[in-house]
This record gives sequence, C-alpha cells and structure tokens, in this order.
Amino acid sequence: MFHEHVITRSFELHVVSPGTGDLDSFLNIAKGIWRWVDYIHIREKKLTLEEQIYWAQGLKTQGVPSDRIIMNGSDQLDQYASIGGVHWGQAVIRSYDKDELRRVDRLRVGISVHSLEEAKVAEEQGADYLFYGHVYASNSKPNCEPRGLSALAEVCSNVSIPVIAIGGISPENIAAIRTAGARGAAVISTIWTTDKPEVAAASLRQAITDSEKYAEPRR
Repeated sequence: MFHEHVITRSFELHVVSPGTGDLDSFLNIAKGIWRWVDYIHIREKKLTLEEQIYWAQGLKTQGVPSDRIIMNGSDQLDQYASIGGVHWGQAVIRSYDKDELRRVDRLRVGISVHSLEEAKVAEEQGADYLFYGHVYASNSKPNCEPRGLSALAEVCSNVSIPVIAIGGISPENIAAIRTAGARGAAVISTIWTTDKPEVAAASLRQAITDSEKYAEPRR
C-alpha cells in the first residue's frame, strides 16, 4: 500500500450511492448513517465532475467528515483536494504512473476488480484497496452470476492490500466474507432500498463487531 498515512479499521464498511441522481434523498440518508460507516462513495455516473463535487460539499454540510468521502469515476486527481479518496475502474489505474500516485498521499485510491489478474495489476499499479465482486446475487446486477466465496478467498490470499467484498452483502453474510479473507464490505441496496437505512447501517456495524473472531492477522 503506497499511502501509508491511511489508518483504517480491521474491517471497513463502505456505502456506495445508488446512482439515481437524487441529491436530496442521498443527503438525507447519508446524514443518518454516516456514524455507522467508514466511507460513503459518490457513484453517480450521470453527474459531471462539478456536480459530484457539489454532492461532496453537501455531505460535508450534513456532518460527514471529508476523509470519509470517496468520489468514483473521474481521473482528475487535482480536483480532489478536500476528500478522502477516489475509486476507479481498471482503465484509469492502468493509465497512471505509480510514482504519480505515490505523490498524491492525501488520497486513498480504490479500484474495482473482477478477477485475480485484475487484482494483481491494480495492486502493482498502486491501489490502496480493492472492491471485488459481485460475491453474492445482487439487486444491482440481477442478470450476472455471482462470483462466490471461493473466488473472493483466492483474490484475498494473493494480494497484500485490503479486499472489500461487494454484491449482495448483508449482516447475515459478513462473517462468511470475513472468513474468506475480506477486510471490508461495500453495500448499495442494503442501505438505499430499505425504509430504515439507519437500522440497516447499525445492523451491518453490529455484524462486523460480532465477526471479529473471524478476523485474520493484518498483513
């Protein structure tokens, strides 16, 4: 991991925005859940960079600490002076020189991967953490076969940076993904499709606490 200043929990909880473009709903729910989670991702593909920055400012007005805000998509690193990190796909991380990423030590860089090969490339290129999935059947990808726990375990055992499991994550399977080696969970539908998002976030945090006995020693 290049950005050694980043101090994380032994198991992280990431909440990714639903992609609906509804700022008022997003901020209202984020205000209620942020104390339970480690990172809130702004992943709104239809928004311009300027609009994403506006959403980030909105999170701050709701009390969300800037270092818990992650913006997805844009590769313009100079635009991210006042948030915690960026999250990219494979194409963006491959376009960056490792030395360039090392210089941006104020940002945490995450990459979405879907195979062991992609995971190794992302780590080599300088990623601080990975999203791997989807692990379970997911409302976000209803027509895609889940990759499963065995594939998750393979990725976790072959990279040294944290792997965050995404796709169909719920309080009921936190222990399973942790046993497989994941060092975090990322959720979308679990938070945004319930009428009690604060309860859902608290339940996820409690499941993480309850799963501490499954934690592997940090590498």
